[in-house]
Amino acid sequence: MGATNRFKLSRVLEVTKGTTPASPAFKEIRITSDGLVATPTRTTSNEIRSDRQVTDQILTKIDAAGPLGIEASFSAHDDEIEAALQGTWANNPSITVVTTDTEISDVSTTTLTTNTGLGTPFKAGMLCYTFGFNTSANNGLLARVASSGSTSIVFPAATFTAESNPIQVGAGVRVVGFQGASGDITATSTGLASTSLDFTTLGLNAGQWVKIGGDAAGNQFATAALNSYARISGAAGAIAAHALTFDILPTGWTTDAGTGKTVEVFMGDFVKNGTTQRGFTYEGQQQDLTSPSFEYFPGQQVDGLSYALKAGAVVTGTINLIGQGLPSPLTTRASGATDIAAPTFPVLNAANNIGRLMMNGTVVSSPSYMMELGLDIKNNLAGQGALNSLTPVGIRDGEVSVSGPISQYFGDLTSLNAVLNDTDTSIMFRMGRLDGNRESLMFDVPAVKLTGTAPVSGKNQDRMFTGSYAAKKHATLGFTVSCSRFWYLPVAS
Repeated sequence: MGATNRFKLSRVLEVTKGTTPASPAFKEIRITSDGLVATPTRTTSNEIRSDRQVTDQILTKIDAAGPLGIEASFSAHDDEIEAALQGTWANNPSITVVTTDTEISDVSTTTLTTNTGLGTPFKAGMLCYTFGFNTSANNGLLARVASSGSTSIVFPAATFTAESNPIQVGAGVRVVGFQGASGDITATSTGLASTSLDFTTLGLNAGQWVKIGGDAAGNQFATAALNSYARISGAAGAIAAHALTFDILPTGWTTDAGTGKTVEVFMGDFVKNGTTQRGFTYEGQQQDLTSPSFEYFPGQQVDGLSYALKAGAVVTGTINLIGQGLPSPLTTRASGATDIAAPTFPVLNAANNIGRLMMNGTVVSSPSYMMELGLDIKNNLAGQGALNSLTPVGIRDGEVSVSGPISQYFGDLTSLNAVLNDTDTSIMFRMGRLDGNRESLMFDVPAVKLTGTAPVSGKNQDRMFTGSYAAKKHATLGFTVSCSRFWYLPVAS
């Protein structure tokens, strides 16, 4: 007899939607429940019989769809986030050794030797984080790229301890931001400027959030208010060679020459909503049966993704799937199948793992603290039926809609006025741990309308603004929702 605690769910991206790829490498997915099921539709025969009995129950359709329950954790559902947004992750450059001494083959005091072409995406000024090397002193470093070539990434003198051993599997380097030389990055009235650092080489995107300032005083602006989060504008020329323009600036922003400072700026991988539909094959394994059980659901697309942030609770979510292929329960596994373990980052809570929460570009704080916030992304997908097919032959794309509930203490008239005056506002929140490298996911919904009221329903109660928001395309950024994936953030984030 099978037990739910022995169930494992994995997925693989399909090259051709609806077709499981050959020798699939299945990535395990962390879930709290699996509602992905095949649902047959049967029609009762209308034949009239003298014995009053039903002639037949005719199978006319099979739908494969359902929700997956999840708890939020960093990197665990990146594929589903990308598929829900129908965008493509713009990833910062990174190298991880997969075959010993191959992707990175040598470490000197200044240089990482790489395979042909692997060093090319690393540009001067990029700030890199190192991990997994044999020599412990080479791990956990934040190092600024001095130069790079096809087979090398060069850092300042004495960055590393030279390693003579083969470079082990799992060692690597990842871009987590950028850094100016002493005095090179300055704060202007509208953003950042530089003399030598070229912002156009760093892979920055309109609408992307960045964290300005590192932990050390020498890596921050002297003006404390500047060392916070800002969003890159969508206006023309916002990312120029020596000027970076923000449309949301930290409160108290002012100019600062950055004299004597090697200012660090942190950035994540970035994805925004688009129009690229992706299909996955999901594999369910019941691992405690004498006879193996494998359930395959091909052609699954992410119809929706939601997160629920509630005070004093774990951040939970739902992934809604809809498919086009015929499910297959089998006793033998797909030919050549291999496994990729799920990421092991800790589960996030809404108590102290919501590192930043903003409305209309301002941090939500006293007296209008928030009790509840939701994010609900829907793609409004639908199966496309056809003659000679029990299952949908395709999945029709729909309008992307983004909305969610809001509940906050009635501390001022801001939210109520936004409702009554029909003004645009915005929602941004960052989910991330306070320990480790403070890896975080940041969701931004840059143009929303609020609906809600602040009723007085009785005595001895907190008065709350309770309502919801609905998003639209932002006028200059050109998207409805985005997500940034920070692999490293400073302690003061």
